[in-house]
Amino acid sequence: MSFLLKKNNNFYKIIIGDTMSFLDTLFHRDILKKIKNKHRILRLIIYFISCFMVALSYNVFLVPNNLVIGGMSGLAIVVKELIGMSTSTFLMLSTVILLLISYLLIGKKALAKNIFSAIMYPLMVTFTAPIAKFIHIEFHSYLFMVLFAIMIYSVFLGLIYKVGYSTGGVDIINQIICHYAKTSIGQAGIYINIVIIFISMFIFGLPNSIYAIFALFVENSIVDLIVLGNSDSKLCIIKTKNYDHIEYFLENEYNIGYSILESSGGIDKKKRKTIMCVVTSREYYKFKNLILDIDSKAFFATEDCYEVLGGKSKRLINFN
Repeated sequence: MSFLLKKNNNFYKIIIGDTMSFLDTLFHRDILKKIKNKHRILRLIIYFISCFMVALSYNVFLVPNNLVIGGMSGLAIVVKELIGMSTSTFLMLSTVILLLISYLLIGKKALAKNIFSAIMYPLMVTFTAPIAKFIHIEFHSYLFMVLFAIMIYSVFLGLIYKVGYSTGGVDIINQIICHYAKTSIGQAGIYINIVIIFISMFIFGLPNSIYAIFALFVENSIVDLIVLGNSDSKLCIIKTKNYDHIEYFLENEYNIGYSILESSGGIDKKKRKTIMCVVTSREYYKFKNLILDIDSKAFFATEDCYEVLGGKSKRLINFN
């Protein structure tokens, strides 16, 4: 009798556990759905405008000047020079092929994630190609043209990433490489862009490739600035034996908020308190030296801090 009761209790526990797990999954799916739908109309408007401007700047500046800054757009310029295929045709064909490869190698989830952005950009390139023929801007310096073109291109490309979309193309290749080579998407993108620029060097010459590398550097910097913002603060992690002195210093002398984290060493397994706080970039070096004056053997790690929400900030520290 007791065995049957015990068996029934275990059965009920399993049923209750499965039910709770199912409800938890539904709850998290509902949260993710709300996040994805938040400001969707505004995000789509920004995406369409940005995608149009990226495609227009590509047709107005990059294509006529054979400026290859990587990506499938850059490869399209190389193919145009070699066999005469239009950039819009190459982008559309390569997009269809990459989406098919993505479906075969990664799965339908990757296809569903990429298909909208991947198709929209080639369509915008096709749509803006006739418009670009009526736009003529003269520059007295090739370098000034590169700077002007890449600033427009990068700002609107950053806005595309900012609202959660992409331009497809190399982004699909990056996901495939990341999936199989176990590398980051950023590193995969760098490798691909280097290869494309290297190929373009044999077609358009070394000077053009040097301008392209410079443009790629500027593009990455501007896109990071648009997506991440300007890092005007430093996140500091401090592990010290003299945490009482540092706590007193932070609260009474330096006048900033901080958090205490319980941690233990990976090698010696000793438990110590770890202090976490945020200081402005202009205050950082003064702050670091003052901490090391208190404990010269303290473990001190910092990271660029782009945004801080919540918490307690005081007069001397700018959290925005």
